[in-house]
Amino acid sequence: MTDIGQLLGCPLFAGVARESVVLDARDLRTRFYAPGQIVFNQDDTSGDVYFLRSGLLLALYLDQDGRELIFTRLNTHDYFGELSAIDGGKRSLSVYSKTDSCLIIMKRQAFLDLLETIPLVRQRIMIDMAERIRRLTRHSYQLTSQSVDKRLKAYLARMALESGAFKPNGQLAKFPTHAEIAGSIGASREEVSRSISALKRTGILEAGRQKLTILQPNALLSEQ
Repeated sequence: MTDIGQLLGCPLFAGVARESVVLDARDLRTRFYAPGQIVFNQDDTSGDVYFLRSGLLLALYLDQDGRELIFTRLNTHDYFGELSAIDGGKRSLSVYSKTDSCLIIMKRQAFLDLLETIPLVRQRIMIDMAERIRRLTRHSYQLTSQSVDKRLKAYLARMALESGAFKPNGQLAKFPTHAEIAGSIGASREEVSRSISALKRTGILEAGRQKLTILQPNALLSEQ
């Protein structure tokens, strides 16, 4: 399948007619990334937009003290890099490959042209941006008002809901490391380890190597 054919398989382009996507072959390229390989660094000035065909990526923010805050995990069919493409600014996050990954890379001007000519794609981009702002608002509230235990439970509940595992004995495979969770919820690895141990002791979950089983999903929503 061509790069354009693969691109149209992304949810962002669902329902978009092939003839509406006017792209030159030079506008797209496919690239493979090994685990640990950088896709781009924070403050890079590139403006390309990326579409994840397969694999898992991590997007993280590096503060002035060199500490990493994991912003999000990027999964198959996710896209990213559109902010710099739209406003011409520097990259706000670094992105690297967690597993073997395959990406379709679109040149900035081609992406901007698609936004101009395909209203459905433009609308979906706007909806995604609005949801991202809402998520950041919720995350900011959690960081300033909730304990690490509550932030961890909210994180686990969200992961379970998004993956269809929010049920008794629901399993989260390829579970993030404690360090990755810590970076996502604004805690230390040690605090996350203690909180997970407490949830195990109370029978709310079982944890193994990169796998977590949720025994009492409703307990993750409890205020206790």
